[in-house]
Amino acid sequence: MPTNASARVSSTPKHWIIEFSEPMNRTSVEDTMKRNLLPEDIKINAVNIQFEWVNDRQLKVTTSLQSTELEDNRIIFTLSVNDALTSTGNKLAGASVFRAIVGEIKQIYRISFDGKSREKLSSFDKPYMFNKVLNDSGYIFTTQSTYYCECDARSEVLYDLFDYEQQTHVSYPVELFYSYSGEGDFFADSKGFFYRNPKDLKMPESSTEYHISLDGYIFGTGISKDRRYALVAVGEKDQKTDFDLVFLNLETGQKDVYAKAMKGYAPANQVSDGTMPITFQDDGKQVTFMMENKNPWGYEQYAFNWENRTVQPWVSPDGEIWWENNMTSDGVYRLSGRGEVYKNGVKQKQPTPVMYGTWVNNSHQLLILEFLADRGSKLSIFDADTGQISPMNILLKPDENFIGTSTDGKWIYVTD
Repeated sequence: MPTNASARVSSTPKHWIIEFSEPMNRTSVEDTMKRNLLPEDIKINAVNIQFEWVNDRQLKVTTSLQSTELEDNRIIFTLSVNDALTSTGNKLAGASVFRAIVGEIKQIYRISFDGKSREKLSSFDKPYMFNKVLNDSGYIFTTQSTYYCECDARSEVLYDLFDYEQQTHVSYPVELFYSYSGEGDFFADSKGFFYRNPKDLKMPESSTEYHISLDGYIFGTGISKDRRYALVAVGEKDQKTDFDLVFLNLETGQKDVYAKAMKGYAPANQVSDGTMPITFQDDGKQVTFMMENKNPWGYEQYAFNWENRTVQPWVSPDGEIWWENNMTSDGVYRLSGRGEVYKNGVKQKQPTPVMYGTWVNNSHQLLILEFLADRGSKLSIFDADTGQISPMNILLKPDENFIGTSTDGKWIYVTD
């Protein structure tokens, strides 16, 4: 066990093996682990712990919850043998400690738009977190951190990919990125993600995977809307500004290079002293990206026009920075950060600003979530063509979370 390790675990019973460097006083070890199991301010016995000694230097431990119904979705317990006595009476100090944060196992369901059908799609056995695959509504990432803390520290993440339609769940042995930065040898999957595989590990089979090898250092990547191109910011490793914009045809390997077309700096990382990968958003007509200015400080957006193949500064219709392209599949309608709807860049009349919404795939309908205190979420549909809002026959429970809509626009996906 690594020193001071911490991880999210499921509520199912867990088995642990502890090996000691010398024979131990069994009674002292068991009493110590029971004492260290829960914080002193926890008065209820929320966790059972059982012991099975193989010999005086090896112990099997089983932990289980008194109830699988998690209060506030969290129980924290600690496995620690510090202060236990050896068989010769010496007290252990500085031994490895494991801190477990129990998380509820969520499953994925789909609900028909009329609210009449609800189907379970997954059978997960781990407390995954869920992250969208930005370029493909047919998939979702399920992730686990190798080290868990409620802080800004970044730990390595384990990625799996869940296919909504096929209901398959495949694991990747490497970290996946929406936008990759690093050495010029990496892989792109046109589903919408990138990764490196320097150890040549066996990867899941994918017909949409492409190997990329570029000279220089990569400062950000993206996938074009038609999935034909990798969009890449390229420079030298110590370069700070004015990167090359490269469009790489994934099928043929042909490169179109726009030298120093990306004016400005990569956005600063607000947690560390480094920078964030530059991200690209393609609506089929233009590719937008954001750069940082230093003097005066601020952000500036740029757009590459597919038709005339030029890069120009881009100003949003309301003059504000648009951090994401929240738009319909055909790019006709967009939702601004202020909750205003624009059609081909022209602001539309609407009953009320929409503070949060997701466009239903292959439609001009915006799915709106209204959060009800302690009662879940009410769903409505805003039809951008008519300007009308209609209630849906769907009320999500407080512990249900909306995660997307199906590619054909007939289902919504939730976790519960």
